[in-house]
Amino acid sequence: MNDEDIDMMERLVAVAKARFDGHLTIMRFTHNWRVGFYQAQDREQIQEMACGTTLAEAAEAALRAVNA
Repeated sequence: MNDEDIDMMERLVAVAKARFDGHLTIMRFTHNWRVGFYQAQDREQIQEMACGTTLAEAAEAALRAVNA
């Protein structure tokens, strides 16, 4: 991990703690990443999570979604 990755994780964890009772889910699939502030229970909820081709893209999308 580089400094940018560590900063992103710190931002995700801070938002999770402050707004979502600490819940943070990060998933890596063959072709993309998913990030959400809940524990996905089924495929529909996984599809609703922020998505990106990299962890950074998915994390930024998740942070934008909760700050919108």
